[in-house]
Amino acid sequence: MEANSLIQKLKKQKLNEEQGIDGNRKSLSNLPEDVLLYILSFLPMKDAIRTSVLSKSWEFIWTSIPILEFRKTLPASRTLHMDFVERVFCLRDDSDIKGFFLECDVQCDVSRVKSWITAAVRHNVQYLFIRLRDLRGQFSLPHCVFTCDTLKWLFLDMQCILKVPPIKCFSNLTVLRIKNVTFSDDYTTQQLFSGLPVLEVLYLMECIWGCLKVIRIFAPKLHSLTITEADMRNQSDCNDQSDCDDESDFDEGDFDGSCQIRIFGASLKYFFYSGEFFHEYWLYDLSSLERAKIVVTRSNVTRCYTRGREVAYRMFKVLIGLANVKDLRLYRSADEVLTYAPELLPTVPIFNNLRYLELEWGNLDSKALLKILQNSPYLERLKFLEIDEVSEYEKDDIILDPMPPCFLSYLKCIEVGNYDGFENELSAVKILLKNAFALDEMVIIFKEYDAENLEKQENLYKQLVEFPKGSQNCKIVLK
Repeated sequence: MEANSLIQKLKKQKLNEEQGIDGNRKSLSNLPEDVLLYILSFLPMKDAIRTSVLSKSWEFIWTSIPILEFRKTLPASRTLHMDFVERVFCLRDDSDIKGFFLECDVQCDVSRVKSWITAAVRHNVQYLFIRLRDLRGQFSLPHCVFTCDTLKWLFLDMQCILKVPPIKCFSNLTVLRIKNVTFSDDYTTQQLFSGLPVLEVLYLMECIWGCLKVIRIFAPKLHSLTITEADMRNQSDCNDQSDCDDESDFDEGDFDGSCQIRIFGASLKYFFYSGEFFHEYWLYDLSSLERAKIVVTRSNVTRCYTRGREVAYRMFKVLIGLANVKDLRLYRSADEVLTYAPELLPTVPIFNNLRYLELEWGNLDSKALLKILQNSPYLERLKFLEIDEVSEYEKDDIILDPMPPCFLSYLKCIEVGNYDGFENELSAVKILLKNAFALDEMVIIFKEYDAENLEKQENLYKQLVEFPKGSQNCKIVLK
């Protein structure tokens, strides 16, 4: 609708000659071509082409649009969609293509899709976004994609086995995002992830490593890495619960059917992981790391004892690699899963640089959480998105014994979210207030706010301010 109204407006203005105050001709057609192309780049491709009817001077402007974006259409119009893409490339002039976004159902049109990608590369493409569905069998990108000197961003989203050529590639690529891809060849996959000299941002989204055993990701300028694991539940589930209850004869080396992903990140500043640790992650030389977020989903982790210990060992490896982090966020059961392997707790690394710790569920009964707090001597801010149950809330001191050093001198702010004022939450806040001797501020964020809860919140505030405080300077702030 907006595009059509713009075209109508342009028609009304006519692009005829109009006399201005200075007597010069005034029309949109007199604008520089790069300005017109910039205007057209905000329109959907089909609407941009329709502007060719406005005047003769507009007839072929669309053939130079720097951004070509072809979104997926309804299945019934797949053929029309594919033919439309074909015609656009056939009528394209020799100007550069800055960005090419292609989303389509491939089916039997693999050769056509490859020809379009090749055409975009030949037009010095800088940003390439490829989202393909209904692929049949293996798929290999044209070799020219991997050797393209102008390519800066590459997004691939395709459920297929991706064939990678055995060549050094991506000399100028700074952002790489790969989703739903299955890798099957050790050598070429290793070539891919070791040949990224200027890569700064890497996303690996729900990729499958097939039969690969070890992969090394080496990108000397990489500063942001995001990994979300594919759901391997059918391969990893413990189907027989009786097999999961035996605590004997367990060894870390018993884990199999996974890939070791070794990450060398001397320049890495941000690391994000989400999944159930179906694979092992080894982090090396993360001395520059500033922020890390780990999300461990519960569904498959807590179903059996053996699986829980497997995840605990793999989570522990990641924590070792994150020892230099400044901002750490642990979501779902990322900290709690360590309790499946209590023998690891005494060797949890010391987080000397950690200043901010955020947890989705703060369970003050958790030995793993207490150990992380004890090993974060300079922690300044602690945030719980939600305070979890405290089983023996009348025993206020025993939970923080031994006392985390940061509670004595460095911890200045504690924030508690989704607060309802239940007895266990009150007890948790009481424990924190009593033991945090350097605290300046306790922030409580209520789960809901409305006029009916106002009186309840006022009563809770009166309770909170009466709690004994380790720091007499601490203020209670309600939000």
